[in-house]
Amino acid sequence: MRGTAASLFLCLLLAGCQSLPRPADRLETPVLGARLDAALRVLASPRSSDPQRAQARVDYRDLVASHLPELLADAARPEHVRGPGSAPLSAPALVALGNDRPGVYAPATFADIAPVMRPDVTEPGLHRAGLGLSAVGRIVPGGANAPLAGYQVPLTLLAWPNHSPAGCCDAALVDPDRIRSVPTRYGKVAVAMDLEAPLDATRATGPRNWDGLTNLLRPDRFRGRPRIVFLQPFDPAKTPVVLVHGLMSTPRMWGSVVKPLLADAAIRAHYQFWFFYYPTSQPVPLSALQLREALDDTTRYHGVHRPMILVGHSMGGILARVQVSHVELDEAATINPKIKELPETNPVRRALVFEPRTDVSRVVFMFTPHRGSAFATNSIGAWGIRLIRLPETLIGELAHYAHLVPDSLDGRLPTSIHGLSPQSQFLRLLDGTRPSVPSHSIIGDRGRGTLATSSDGVVPYRSAHLDTVESEVVVPAGHSGIGHPQAIEELRRILHEGMTDAPAGP
Repeated sequence: MRGTAASLFLCLLLAGCQSLPRPADRLETPVLGARLDAALRVLASPRSSDPQRAQARVDYRDLVASHLPELLADAARPEHVRGPGSAPLSAPALVALGNDRPGVYAPATFADIAPVMRPDVTEPGLHRAGLGLSAVGRIVPGGANAPLAGYQVPLTLLAWPNHSPAGCCDAALVDPDRIRSVPTRYGKVAVAMDLEAPLDATRATGPRNWDGLTNLLRPDRFRGRPRIVFLQPFDPAKTPVVLVHGLMSTPRMWGSVVKPLLADAAIRAHYQFWFFYYPTSQPVPLSALQLREALDDTTRYHGVHRPMILVGHSMGGILARVQVSHVELDEAATINPKIKELPETNPVRRALVFEPRTDVSRVVFMFTPHRGSAFATNSIGAWGIRLIRLPETLIGELAHYAHLVPDSLDGRLPTSIHGLSPQSQFLRLLDGTRPSVPSHSIIGDRGRGTLATSSDGVVPYRSAHLDTVESEVVVPAGHSGIGHPQAIEELRRILHEGMTDAPAGP
């Protein structure tokens, strides 16, 4: 093999690799080539039994893992930078794959590459048995809207004997969701795929769950500004699905939703998932304005031209509804006439006077308190209001919101909990609007009493129900039941319906 070059590069690649076979398991290159060829023959032969193929896949994976540095060096060789129409390598076992072909990567793209030796299969649709060593590649820095720890990308390392005097093998590092099979000298073979390991490794759906409580009570500890975070690198050909979490939560709550949705190949091909991450203690209108600004910044930076789908849970549903609603200055003045005295650039005025976005095609409300929740006015809500410590940098700005707080709340500086009260003047104003795009409701019901008197434990049905939605599904779950199978199935149905909202392509 020609794997002695770029040793520093390979050391960086291997920084994240764990559980590799012991050095004693390494083979001389002619033996490695022969072993790889034998595994290829079994995997491609129609006469091979299922147990034989399973063992061949394990043997092949272990062989590639035990020679990972050399094979990554082979995958980086200049002769691999070729298009799909180029001439094949001499006597190849696989058709040559070039780094400039979609779905084929140069190893230098990644800060480190970690092989997946023991796949954790909880969503079968995210896995495919086949040829190759599954791995997770980390891209750092990932650019605007990337997770703080970088993108985690699914990879499969393929290797095949080249039968040349110069060395044992050739290799290619591929995207297994794009390159799903490869022809070999013995016949076509499926490429191994593990999309679950990158999802488990990603920080896009972080930080930790209990940070949601910290962000509620101590928003001054929130890192950075409210922002849009991508699950995967931006793809102009895919429609964004923007997931907006609710009170005392973080994007990590969407993990139980994203995995089963991405297990659907059609959804993977058509959509990309974004998350809005923000401290949840702020007044609801301010957080909705920050979502609007974050979406504006993101779409402008990336040149997004495909209409988005917004999905909001609980308070996040209110933030999503604001994006597709229209409130005029005179309507906002019914809360307080003084708003007309504020300049158009004032954040309070911008938070209360808005037009529907033109780049949203659908909105989904999950367990959303459109008319508020008694939680905001009971003893637990009052306890939460007393504990919230607003940062000094926001005190002056939030003071402008004091006139939005009902007198019954003693005029304290407003928080998100105030804004979720059934007495919230902003919710009442918003309830008089009609979403400008097709909208859908997913509502929880713990099964106590009739539907009209039911609740998910936090939001009553009468608050979550909207007459104007195109569809409403009630699932037997509590307020945190976004991962309930019926909720997932309804989201899947809505996303499939949304595939017709815009033509394919950038």
